[in-house]
Amino acid sequence: MNIDFAVNFIKYYGAAMVANAMPVLIKNGTPMDRGLIWIDNKRLLGNGKTWEGFTIGVIGSYLASMAISIFFDDHILFFKLWLASIAGLLGDIIESFFKRRLGIKRGEPLPVFDQLDFAIAATIIYHLMGELNIFKDSWFIILSFTLIIALHLVTNSIAYILRLKDKPW
Repeated sequence: MNIDFAVNFIKYYGAAMVANAMPVLIKNGTPMDRGLIWIDNKRLLGNGKTWEGFTIGVIGSYLASMAISIFFDDHILFFKLWLASIAGLLGDIIESFFKRRLGIKRGEPLPVFDQLDFAIAATIIYHLMGELNIFKDSWFIILSFTLIIALHLVTNSIAYILRLKDKPW
């Protein structure tokens, strides 16, 4: 891994990864869907998506976005990173909606999507803002997604060992 890749990986995905990791610190909370049942008689999102988890993710992404923008001495970057991080949290919520539609229970895996939901959403926002071009920067994005999957597997295993998660995925 060269230094340019590492720097850009942290720049574009660091805050979103922090946002995605923070909700695991909240064990119980108020479900975002308030128990709402969708037209398919399944929960809209389930108990795993809580307002408290979302809030700590937003706070974590704010702090990480601030730190990264200070490091790069770019105040405008802060807003881009924070917006992309919040989009990442929303991407995770959208993935939960689709997992419920597929009958996948809370905590059960949906490989690749579980690892990349937040990164895909953040990348879409970066593309729309002109920060990343999904065509021109495709190798960077593919390598980043590959690294995110690997990091996700390692960090989830650690969270499981620390009893922050009920399952190691």
